[in-house]
Amino acid sequence: MRYSFIAFMGFRYFRSRRRGVGATSTVLSILGLAVGVMALTAVMGVMNGFQLGFIESILEISSYHMQIEEVRGGGTGPALVDVLDRLRAQPDVRSVVPFSEHQVIIQGRRAELRGCLIRGVPPEVEQLDPTFMRTLEIVAGDFGIDRPGALVLGVELSRHLGVSVGDSVSILSLEGPSFGDLQPSRRFYQVVGLFRSGYYEFDLGWAFFSLEEGSALNSGTPAPLTIGVKIQNRFRDQQAVREIQNVLGSEKYRIVSWREFNRAFFGALRMEKVMMTVLIGLIFVVVGFNIHHSLQRAVRERFEEIGLFKALGASDVAVRRIFVLDGLLIGTIGSLIGLLLGLLISVNINTVFRFTEMVVNAGLRFMDMLLYPIVQSTSTRFSLFSPAYFYITEVPSAVLLREAVLIVLFAVFSPTLAAAAAAARVQEVKPAEVLRYE
Repeated sequence: MRYSFIAFMGFRYFRSRRRGVGATSTVLSILGLAVGVMALTAVMGVMNGFQLGFIESILEISSYHMQIEEVRGGGTGPALVDVLDRLRAQPDVRSVVPFSEHQVIIQGRRAELRGCLIRGVPPEVEQLDPTFMRTLEIVAGDFGIDRPGALVLGVELSRHLGVSVGDSVSILSLEGPSFGDLQPSRRFYQVVGLFRSGYYEFDLGWAFFSLEEGSALNSGTPAPLTIGVKIQNRFRDQQAVREIQNVLGSEKYRIVSWREFNRAFFGALRMEKVMMTVLIGLIFVVVGFNIHHSLQRAVRERFEEIGLFKALGASDVAVRRIFVLDGLLIGTIGSLIGLLLGLLISVNINTVFRFTEMVVNAGLRFMDMLLYPIVQSTSTRFSLFSPAYFYITEVPSAVLLREAVLIVLFAVFSPTLAAAAAAARVQEVKPAEVLRYE
């Protein structure tokens, strides 16, 4: 049977109205698929926007793509200066920054004490790692840690301490040559800048000063250093780890990639996305059952035509493909409409939220006007993502190409599979009986 016949009859059946129920079932199936694809595309876009923002903040500010730590008892190996030079000479390495970390207690104008992680970085970190400074937005002052006693605080931490640029803060730490000889020590620093990373944990509990200040905080002895490395493509981290290990050629240093360093957090993000995809993807299952029952009814209504096709020489496979093409057309049209609407919503997600807030607030004001003689108005302004509760100024969105393709393929596959299952009744049609009795 020629494919032109299958295509002709498939498009003809798709355009024609079903006897008894018209085109309602087809329209509802297309609308169901469109709504599912639209919802899944928009939700995944918003989730990607939030997650990619968190991931970029973590990788660019905190964990880097790789961390190289010195292993105690790991034998001899190249000195730190030699290690930095070797790493910067690698073609895939984008930046190399040594840093130290210090857990301290910090106090500002208020009596409240807060725990804080201070990271010591080179004063020329902006030249060593330009993406670090682009991610770490300075909202007040500057990143002038080259000055003695200079400290840069997270904007939320400064708000809790009640300090701003130019104010002094005290830092309480433990100093001593050994663990048994640790003694509390208090030092004073001047706030020279405030930063905002967009990640609440960093903005509330992090600060930066120079490596020299880190050594002073460590009883004048050099603080243990970790080397943060960023590569051109972070997804090639496993290969980069092997290459750098060969370059160092020593067991003195241990290399940890960003996947291992943030395994628990990134695993939680992945599970969240998978569960959300499964829940919203149930829409496709429901639509698939609707298409299956609709096409089963269509096959039963067209028994006479199917019997005639088979009497003229059409095989069961050819006739089944006519109805499978019907399901394929439903899936293609519905998924394309849903994808376009989903992309439109994702790109203009903040406009959609503002419009929704405007409509809801208008409705609340109207209800207040109606109920004012009876009930005193107590309603407040409705906000989907109020900065008072969410640490964002606007909702980010990012639609990934591979995810959009997978959503469309699944939306097309669901009705096609349902149509194939419904078309299995074609083999029940006996041409001789149909022609004799119907």
